[in-house]
Amino acid sequence: MIHLTLIIVDFLTGLLAAGAWALATAGGAIAALVGGGFLGAAMLRKWRQRG
Repeated sequence: MIHLTLIIVDFLTGLLAAGAWALATAGGAIAALVGGGFLGAAMLRKWRQRG
């Protein structure tokens, strides 16, 4: 019975860690997209003012 509890706790801990890692990865990807969008907009604005 104790072994089953340990397996369940271990599984839930692993699931929580995987979820946190996935969230961090998605957050990094979203931040990169938003940052790239802002950088592109700034470059476009400068290019249009120059021309």
